[in-house]
Amino acid sequence: MADAEGGILIRGGRIVDPASGLDGEGDLYVAGGLVRGIGAAATALGRESRARVVDASGCAVVPGLIDLHVHFREPGACHKEDIASGSLAAAKGGYTTVCCMPNTDPAIDGPETLAFVDRRGREAGRVNLLAAGAMTRGQAGAELSDIDGMCALRTRCGELAGRGICALTEDGKTLMDPALMRRLAEKAAGLGLPVMDHAESRAVSGLAASGGPASAGSWPAGACPKAEADIVARDIRLAAETGCRMHIQHVSAKESVALLREARARGRGISAETAPHYLALTEDALRLHGADAKMNPPLRGEADRQAVLEGIADGSIGLIATDHAPHAEEEKARGIESAPFGVTGLETGFAVSYTVLVMGGVVTLAGLIRLMSASPAALAGLPRGRIAVGDAADIAVIDIGRPYRIDRDTFVSKGKNTPFHGMRVYGRTRCTILGGRMVWEDDR
Repeated sequence: MADAEGGILIRGGRIVDPASGLDGEGDLYVAGGLVRGIGAAATALGRESRARVVDASGCAVVPGLIDLHVHFREPGACHKEDIASGSLAAAKGGYTTVCCMPNTDPAIDGPETLAFVDRRGREAGRVNLLAAGAMTRGQAGAELSDIDGMCALRTRCGELAGRGICALTEDGKTLMDPALMRRLAEKAAGLGLPVMDHAESRAVSGLAASGGPASAGSWPAGACPKAEADIVARDIRLAAETGCRMHIQHVSAKESVALLREARARGRGISAETAPHYLALTEDALRLHGADAKMNPPLRGEADRQAVLEGIADGSIGLIATDHAPHAEEEKARGIESAPFGVTGLETGFAVSYTVLVMGGVVTLAGLIRLMSASPAALAGLPRGRIAVGDAADIAVIDIGRPYRIDRDTFVSKGKNTPFHGMRVYGRTRCTILGGRMVWEDDR
């Protein structure tokens, strides 16, 4: 994965950078970890330096994708995924920066576990590996985590964003104590630290199934649409009252989209993400794929899917994150009732999103890159998500001209749990470059 001697000349691709408005065919030259030339200047520099040439005809050349919501399972459950295998899966998917969730064992709730995760990410060397800190110690919901200690730690996130953690989250659960949640929001606001919230109210009772084919026992009680929307409404209020940068994770329900649209119209400081599976699938996928389509929040009805697409189109939802959640095959084989929640996403995230959103006419290619690179970079305060001379050479070259079928047997992630197996898509990553180093090449 060494930086190529003489640099890398990416020839004949469609260079797309929504941050600068760049969208056109040309060459791109990277060397010494940086973008050195675009267009005719790149061609000349590449020839002079005898650069390695990558033929990008038929491909989009874009800023490295950024995923602010992944589960790499280390420490604690390396049989599902570890930081090395997760980082490789990210690079294969065109991602150059990811943010790991803190619901590991032990949780990322203080400097010690954070330092371990950061070290393992540097050893893997495939992506800029960042981490979010837990809101509370052990994610038990009783007392705040060591936020100051994590922020002060020297990590890769600190090098890029000036603080040791990317954000605070209790992902996998919701902090329900109103006084403690307000203290957290005020603390985060003072530090300029985003709060990424898993919206699932445990105060809502009743069936968790979204009205679809899943049996009542398949879902926790808080997974119904009202449970999601209640926390979205709470967080909109908290953002307005505390000045906290509040971000809603994995939006899935039409009620949530409506609340976010209204908040955006009123200028409230809140952002939101959704995941590719909520763009492409409904609860009907449970009949076809069983536990491989079991996730939290659950897949919902077609009206919810359409609302999420509309939220993407009008900017109410400004980011796409995969919520990459690998599990061992035997765990998903337990059946819909007993299998754990979650799907893998890093190796399918761009292709599914491109096929549904760009080919479906919901957004342009530049709009998709904003959703998957520029906007996540802005939320996390990262100097990434753009292509300009002098910028870090974090680049993905993605074939958007030829279709292929998703095949879980080719995944480099340990997790093969996907409802997209066999789906015909566009958007296979040809290569991924991190800081001028080739970290993934598709041998096809």
